[in-house]
Amino acid sequence: MPKLRATLINCSLKGANEKSSTQAMLNKVIEVLERRGVECKTIRAVEAGIKFGVESDMGPGDGWPPIRQQILDSQILVIGTPIWLGERCSVCQMVLERMDAMLNETNEQGQLPLYNKVAGVCVVGNEDGAQNVGAGVLYNLMQFGATIPPNAEAYWVGPAGGQDDFVDVAQDDKYVRKLVSYLGNNLVLIARMLQDNPIPAEGNRSEK
Repeated sequence: MPKLRATLINCSLKGANEKSSTQAMLNKVIEVLERRGVECKTIRAVEAGIKFGVESDMGPGDGWPPIRQQILDSQILVIGTPIWLGERCSVCQMVLERMDAMLNETNEQGQLPLYNKVAGVCVVGNEDGAQNVGAGVLYNLMQFGATIPPNAEAYWVGPAGGQDDFVDVAQDDKYVRKLVSYLGNNLVLIARMLQDNPIPAEGNRSEK
């Protein structure tokens, strides 16, 4: 059976040398995926030199094209984002705006590029907004052709007005462990199903 590959994009506003609750959540998903034999690669978007725009290549110095290729070479995509002002963060929005170009692209079968790939989301914050953020990200990934499994979001939010971060206070949260297990295992299950039975191109071609 071909090995599954997963790309996990950390959309934290923090640099690679800073503690990241988003990365802490993604690491838990990685543990589940690796136990199922999935090869995982994490990308810290804020460190990747991604230019603003809605094209697949915004010219010299743009860090997006290799990330786009990594996504296309994977069968699983997980977006991780913190909540700011009740919404997905600006880095997550930038990543999805760059993926918007996929609406005008196709795979080898003439389908949207994320056909026969599965996607999920991880959301962290110290106030409310996780379900709203998760719904928006998953809807966008569906638009690009990704298949969304059941329970495709793992999230944690602290109490309203609180200052605690997931990475510091809640990594052993029982409910989070359950959500991560659902997310990781369902991603692998559906990815395997699509490997064995891809969505047929007939009737699913992108209309230009």
